[in-house]
Amino acid sequence: MTTLKWLPRLICASMVAISLSATAQNWPTKPIKLITSSPPGGVVDIYARRHQPHLQNELGQPVMVDNKPGASGAIAGDAAAKADADGHTLFMGSQNELGLIGQLGVPVRYDPVKDFSTVGLTIAGYPILLVNSQLGVKNVAELVAYIKAKNTTLDCGGSGNATIGHFVCAAFAVRTGSKIQYVPYKGNVPAMTDAASGQVQLVSAFYSEVAPFLASGKLIPIGVFGASRLPLLPNVPTMEEQGLKDLELQSYTVYAVPTGTPVAVQRRLNAAIVKAANHPDVMDKVKAAGGVYFDMNLEETQAWQKRIQSRWNNIVQETGIKLDK
Repeated sequence: MTTLKWLPRLICASMVAISLSATAQNWPTKPIKLITSSPPGGVVDIYARRHQPHLQNELGQPVMVDNKPGASGAIAGDAAAKADADGHTLFMGSQNELGLIGQLGVPVRYDPVKDFSTVGLTIAGYPILLVNSQLGVKNVAELVAYIKAKNTTLDCGGSGNATIGHFVCAAFAVRTGSKIQYVPYKGNVPAMTDAASGQVQLVSAFYSEVAPFLASGKLIPIGVFGASRLPLLPNVPTMEEQGLKDLELQSYTVYAVPTGTPVAVQRRLNAAIVKAANHPDVMDKVKAAGGVYFDMNLEETQAWQKRIQSRWNNIVQETGIKLDK
């Protein structure tokens, strides 16, 4: 009698499971929209279009890049979060759109954490702290000693407020107890140009931006904010190697889908993304930019993103940075 009582529910659950399985097998049934917060020609857009033909080949449907720049990524994030959770809308987002944006004072109409499931990594990057060579310092200890001995405040340039550069400069100042004033620029290149000429003494940037300035010897890289050294800068130690624990400010760009997208569809997306990311013309771009990529299945990707995002959340609280500061 008890078995008969639960039989309708068991049948219903089985039908749902069969339906979801069939959905995953038939998916995708139409073109896939890939939303990014980057304008055409922007960094994220470049990677989206590098992946595009390989994703199309793996999935058997056109992948249409949909650029929605503006509002610090909130426009793109909102559009992606409110899309149907059927696997036909992908979002290429960063630690900003998928975690920090609400904490930075930007009005958002979606939940950066609850409204998305991460399905694959595009690229991860480690910012670098550089100093003007005239300071005569070559590592973290020497820089901190210089600031304290001179009892002075150094200027640290970066690309705008509440950007990676801002967090790097502010977090370094907090962790070392150093007097450092952040100076926002409209991009890292003008910030590095001023750092090379001595207008500011410090600057934060990524390898792809830094490389042209290193040959002159006017900028000295003193530390990498990552889990490991950069392959293209093997002699530059990480911040952790120099005694600054948990200061891994890893930038990332990942693929995400609206929460509720069938897990079987998420797995198929992950498999397609891994193949696209490992294609030689995509990997060459990642390596040339000084970026890193990790092969991860669905569960590994989600655990990795959650761990990195938690660290970013802590840094926001620690530095107190907002977009209006």
